Amino acid sequence: MNFYEYLETELNQIKNDNLYRDFKELSSKPDAYVEYKGNKVLQLSSNNYLGLAGDLRITEAVIKAVEKYGVGSTGSRLISGTHKLHTELEEKLAELKETEKAIVFSTGYATNIGAISALLTEKDAIYSDELNHASIIDGIKLSRTNKFIYKHCNIQDLERLLEENHKKYRFNVIITDSVFSMDGDIAPLKEIVDLKEKFNAVLFLDEAHAFGIYGNHGQGLAHELGLNNKIDIQMGTLSKAAGSEGGYICGKSELIEYLRNKSRSFIFSTAPSIPAIAASIKAVEIIGSDCELRKKLWKNIEYFKKGLSRLNLDLMPSKSAIFCIKFDDIEKTLQISNDLLEKHHIMASCIRPPTVKTPRIRLCTMALHTKQDLDYVLEKLSLFY
Repeated sequence: MNFYEYLETELNQIKNDNLYRDFKELSSKPDAYVEYKGNKVLQLSSNNYLGLAGDLRITEAVIKAVEKYGVGSTGSRLISGTHKLHTELEEKLAELKETEKAIVFSTGYATNIGAISALLTEKDAIYSDELNHASIIDGIKLSRTNKFIYKHCNIQDLERLLEENHKKYRFNVIITDSVFSMDGDIAPLKEIVDLKEKFNAVLFLDEAHAFGIYGNHGQGLAHELGLNNKIDIQMGTLSKAAGSEGGYICGKSELIEYLRNKSRSFIFSTAPSIPAIAASIKAVEIIGSDCELRKKLWKNIEYFKKGLSRLNLDLMPSKSAIFCIKFDDIEKTLQISNDLLEKHHIMASCIRPPTVKTPRIRLCTMALHTKQDLDYVLEKLSLFY
């Protein structure tokens, strides 16, 4: 068997297992409705929670920046120079998140793998929620640090692992998503902070799906709960509620300076482009000042949650804009997702192993949705139960 025959065999096996991934090509700007195969489709699969990805205020800011500064960043910020827009974005993030400094990476994935692998060694230990994002898992692998995986949101299990192991290592780092993107639930952050203080640990919080949504000014779940001063490393993305692309770390000056000098995914990557940075700057301004978008989103979240609860669904607990309906069978889950799209013009993603243990339909509400939109989704979901 040659190399390409091997690849073909593997692909056939993936298809036989109903795990093959392909693209659904869209031909419109991000909105509540998008164009798919010439049809207007209701978008329930997007992380564009506040609708900023297509917001005209951001589009105009990007056009102005491109006309003035061009498009590409041309290289690593440590070699080609740091554009003043990169500095401006980092200053705005630090101000909004109420930290000393911030550092911006090209993607959220690059942020996590770059930060985790730079900060920890085999002398340290990480305590990670079993459902943390793949970028956290890969960052832990790259760091070669000692890892302890605790049961999902299980404080007792985390405390047990810390009690048994914390004296063996130089630094003990607890790492968790604040909002779990494939489930919709949130971390028990107050209890985690209590354990951090009890065991003198470091706390790394991934706010990717919380930034822009929680907190008086969209800073994230830690601010919502009044715990932001207890978080050592605040990670987030600019590709979800912010509607742009990239990731960031916020924290003390020493942390940010260290990452600037040691994080390989920062040092050896071309800096985010001018359009992405300009979009992010405007998005951070809007998130910090426009509470109406957040209020609209939360009204939709509560309305949709009540509607889903009235249906006979295996609905996973959620305290976010993400709602997941579990199924036992991958083929059935795929069929429902495809029927919703092709017959009813609703884009509702099927999430399958190995991304998750059990297949599910993942639905995301946005501030752009109307009650009529959500009622339509509920009506069509009821046809399958």
